[in-house]
Amino acid sequence: MKSIFLWLTLLAAFNLYSQKISVDDRIAKVENSLMPYVPVNGLEQWNIYERMKHYKVPGVSIAVINNYKIEWAKGYGLADTIKKIPVTTETIFSAGSISKLLSATIAMQLVEEGKLELNQPIKQFLTSWKITENDNYQKNPVTLRMLLSHTGGTSQSSYFGFTPDRKPLPTITQILNGEPTAESNRVVVNSEPGKQFQYSGGGSMIVQMAMMDVTGKDFTTLTQQRIFDKLKMNNSTFEQPLPKPFQSKVAWGYSSASWYKGMPYVYPQQAAAGLHTTPTDLARFILDLQLSSKNKGKLISQKSFETMMNPVIGISSGGYKEEMGLGAFLLQRADNKEETGRYFEHQGANAGFISFAIGNISEGYGAVIMMNSGDDFNGLGTEIRRAIAATYQWKNFLPEAITLKSLDGNTLKSYEGRYRKGVDEVVTIKLEKNYLLETINGGNAIYCIPTDKDQIVFTDYNVKGRFVRDETENVIGLQTEWQSEPMPKMKSEEFSPSELLSFKQYEEAKVGLRQMKMNEYQITYYAYNWLNKKPKDLNTVKAILEVALEQHPNASIVYARWGEYYQACNDKNNARLNYQKALELEPSNKEYQIILEKI
Repeated sequence: MKSIFLWLTLLAAFNLYSQKISVDDRIAKVENSLMPYVPVNGLEQWNIYERMKHYKVPGVSIAVINNYKIEWAKGYGLADTIKKIPVTTETIFSAGSISKLLSATIAMQLVEEGKLELNQPIKQFLTSWKITENDNYQKNPVTLRMLLSHTGGTSQSSYFGFTPDRKPLPTITQILNGEPTAESNRVVVNSEPGKQFQYSGGGSMIVQMAMMDVTGKDFTTLTQQRIFDKLKMNNSTFEQPLPKPFQSKVAWGYSSASWYKGMPYVYPQQAAAGLHTTPTDLARFILDLQLSSKNKGKLISQKSFETMMNPVIGISSGGYKEEMGLGAFLLQRADNKEETGRYFEHQGANAGFISFAIGNISEGYGAVIMMNSGDDFNGLGTEIRRAIAATYQWKNFLPEAITLKSLDGNTLKSYEGRYRKGVDEVVTIKLEKNYLLETINGGNAIYCIPTDKDQIVFTDYNVKGRFVRDETENVIGLQTEWQSEPMPKMKSEEFSPSELLSFKQYEEAKVGLRQMKMNEYQITYYAYNWLNKKPKDLNTVKAILEVALEQHPNASIVYARWGEYYQACNDKNNARLNYQKALELEPSNKEYQIILEKI
C-alpha cells in the first residue's frame, strides 16, 4: 500500500514538473520566435529584447490564455526609463480603445436587464444630453446596435486626451457638446446611420451617456461594480485622473511624436479611451467572454456573447477578413472555413501606449500585449502576437509560410536602389544577408523575401512583387501585384520634395510640392509635422506654407498654420493677423478665437 502511495506521489510530482517545464519552454519559444506578418521558412526568427531595441519600446507586458486559463504572464524591460523601474505583471498601462470592448459588454448587460434595447433609437435612453436630430439622423435614427458596431454615422473618430496638469477635466456632457474646454467637436451624426463602418469614439461617448442615464451611476462606478469586482480585476480602473493607489504602479508613456509632451495623458472620454489595466486583468476579461460561449461567464449570457460576435458590417478583406460585431472586431483568414478559425479582438493606442487584446471565439486561447510606446502600431505588438499564435498553434491564424529562395549575391545586389512610388514617396531596397529590406520614406524596414529570380514577397501584407529589367538586363523598376505600372528606379541625382526640403533646396522642393496637389488639410498637416520636428526648420515650414497659400488662398486652416509659423518665429503681430484672417474665413471656429485671445 505504501509503495502505491509513493508511486502516485512521484507521478503527481513528475506531472507537475513536466507541466512547468512545458510552460517554460513555451514562454522561451514565444520570446525567440517573433516574426513578420508572413512566416518565412529559412528566415531566422527574432528575440523579444532585440525587437524591443529595434522598435525603441522601453517596456512590454504579456498575458497568454490557453485552454480557458491564463497560462502565464510576464513583463519585459522598463516601466520608467529614468527611475529604472522594471515592468512586472502588476504594471498598469493605458489601454486606449480597448475601453470600448468593456463598455460594450456593460451595454449588453443592460440589454439583458431590459434597461437598454439594441434596435430602438438611442435617444429614448438619453436624459442628460440630446442627440441632434439632423437630416442624417432623420433618415435612420441611431440605435445602440449601430453605435456598438460603429455604423451610427457619428463623428469624432478619436480623442487625444489631456496632460495631467489640465484641471478641471471636461465632463461627459461638455465632451458631447464640443464645448471649448473639451478641445474636441460636438458629437453629431455626420453620415447616414446604418450604411457604412465609420469608427467613432464619439459614438462610444453617447453609449456611455445612455448607460449612465439608465442606471443613475457614473461610469467609474458602473465598470467597477459590473466588471472589475466580478472578475477580481484589482489593477483596473476607468477613473480619470488615476486614483493614488494606482499611480505608483502605472508605466510612464513614451513616444517620438512631435506633439507628445512626455508624460502619461488623462482621458476623461472614459468609454472611448479611459481604461487603465494590466494584461493579466484584461486577460481575465477576455477569458470570461470566452467562457460566456459555454454559458459559464460571469458577465454576460451565451446569447449576448453570440450577439456581440455576430458580424454587423464588413470592414476590410484581403489576406484577412475583418468585420465588426458589437464592440468587438472580428477577424479570420480569408480562406478560413472553420468556426475554430474565428477571432475577436480590440486594439488600443493612447499617447505613449499601444495595446492588443485577442481571443478565439469558440476555443479557449488568446493573448493580451501592452507596451509603453505609442509609436509604430503594426510593429512589435503584432510580432509578439504572431509568436504566441505560432507557439500555441492558433487555428488558421497565421498566413501560410513562404520559402526563401537563395539567389547569388550579384542578383540580389542588382535590386538595391530607390524606386519612386509617388511624387513624395520613395521606396528604398537594401540587401541584408540573403534577403532584402524595404523602407518607405525612411520608415521602418519591411522584410522582402526572394521566392525566385526577380520575384519577392513583401512580408508586411503578403504582397507579391517583381523587379523589371530592360533589354540589357538592368533592373529599371519594381512592381507589386497591386500596381498597374512599375515604380521606376530613381537616378542618383533624383530626389523627392521631402528629400529636397531636408537638403534645404527649397525652390526645387516647391516644384514637387505643387505637383502633389494636396488639399488644404493634407498640405497644412504636412507643414505641421515639419513645424514640430526637432530641431525646427522654419524655412522649410515657410516654403510649404507658401505653396499652400498659392493653391488654397481661401482656406482658413492655411492662415491658421501661418499663424502657428509666426508664433514659432516669435512674431506676434503677424501671428495675430493670420489668425484674424482664419477667423474671418471661418467665424464659427472657437479654437481660433481662443488662440487670438491668448496672443
